[in-house]
Amino acid sequence: MILDFLFLSITYSGGYMIVGIITLLSALSFSLHKHKAKILPLFISVGGTAISVWILKHFLDMPRPETALYLEMSPSFPSGHSALAMALYGFLFLTIWKHPNGAKALPGKEKHPLQNKSLVFLAILILAIGISRLYLGVHFLQDVLAGYLVGLFWIFIANKVRSS
Repeated sequence: MILDFLFLSITYSGGYMIVGIITLLSALSFSLHKHKAKILPLFISVGGTAISVWILKHFLDMPRPETALYLEMSPSFPSGHSALAMALYGFLFLTIWKHPNGAKALPGKEKHPLQNKSLVFLAILILAIGISRLYLGVHFLQDVLAGYLVGLFWIFIANKVRSS
């Protein structure tokens, strides 16, 4: 019962509504902190992932597992929660990682104490969202892994836009 509540809470952080809100807040933060060049790649990563998941789900129309803790109405493959988690939280991970005072800091530059903690948190969150989808019985392992790959693909595309 406690695990059910825990994994439901975790899974919501990969849902469309929460991801949409955090994406908009992240874009606002990028704007306020003079990192406007990151806004378009963020929207490409999350938006491209959302559109790709919708197309793949409805084109492939794969059934969900028969036993689940709650009913999901959309097709199973790929996992939208896992894909969106990777697209948003993976994008934020990479942004923090690449920050001048982040993990690739120049010699003599000190990292901010929250950067490593943020990286660990985001990595665990991405993994936990995928695990929550399996625990809740709404996806098969291949759905979650494919979702992660879709999100990674769009992070790659978004970073090509950012670097050009």
